[in-house]
Amino acid sequence: MKKLLKEFATLLFIVLIAVVYYFYTPKSAFNLHKRINLSNPALLNEERTKLSKDLEEYLASGLPKDPGKTPTILHLFLGNQRKLLDLRFNQAIDEIKKTKVEPGKIRVWSLMNMGVVVKTDSKTIAFDIADMPLSTTQKKLVDIVDVILVTHGDSDHYDPALLKKALEQGKTVIFPENFGFMYNKNFSNIFKLKDGESVNLEELKVTAFQTDHRGDGNFLEPNAWYLVETDKFKLLHTGDGRDFKNKSEKEALKYKEIDIFLCNVKIHPYDIRDVKPKVVVSLHLYKFIHNREELEQSTFNYAINQYRQYLKDLNDIEKIYLFPGESFIYPMEIEKN
Repeated sequence: MKKLLKEFATLLFIVLIAVVYYFYTPKSAFNLHKRINLSNPALLNEERTKLSKDLEEYLASGLPKDPGKTPTILHLFLGNQRKLLDLRFNQAIDEIKKTKVEPGKIRVWSLMNMGVVVKTDSKTIAFDIADMPLSTTQKKLVDIVDVILVTHGDSDHYDPALLKKALEQGKTVIFPENFGFMYNKNFSNIFKLKDGESVNLEELKVTAFQTDHRGDGNFLEPNAWYLVETDKFKLLHTGDGRDFKNKSEKEALKYKEIDIFLCNVKIHPYDIRDVKPKVVVSLHLYKFIHNREELEQSTFNYAINQYRQYLKDLNDIEKIYLFPGESFIYPMEIEKN
């Protein structure tokens, strides 16, 4: 009996240590969080570039170096990523909830990977909200968004439990055609859009364009770019899509007068040039829940070097690079000095 009690006490001690560590946030995470808050998203100076490198090193700690591997649940429990992201996203979600956007303006928050929230004076729209293991932070978005768009079914773009809760609250969820949503209840507020199909909601129009996934040439799996028109703004979100099933649809986007292009960092600069947006926001930066190589290919420096080779083609396009949880207002209101 004494042996059993001793083993139970040891187990209880280990569980208590694990619980304490789960909720403990190191000073290093708070310091990076504070530095990001003090940084200007429109001023890509030496200080912000240094912050970008420091963030990369912080997130890389403990990540697998083998390109074929992804982090384990243990890494997500013990590593730096979740704790910093929870700080960033709790703040961003609080901002989204409290912010009143003036008519004629739109505010954009970058979350995780291709996750974005955009807010006007009438709508709050979320794209590709990730299923982040061991964290419930992003699930708070359910209560404050009106519409959620999902480009494809990868877990870093798609949280089925969050979507189920949103649907039960009467929120609108939009998928590409044939998307295999895991909850079979017949929700009337789900829309599955065919290639080129639009849905018109109150003060909101969404059009889906079928794409492959990162240039794999497979147009049978549900993947989409979304064109969103709301409050006289036009936004384009790429997800992980690259090539269009219908090439003429992609060609036609250049005539749409896109205000904000929410663009995967792996999209070729010529595609940005052809869309001709007023602002391009590079996303899938600091790629989370992936290996070190994927992280290195999703930094500010990676994006800047991609675009630097095509500066002449992109010269008239405003470029925005956001850390997780950062936001900006369009038309631009950030001083560049």
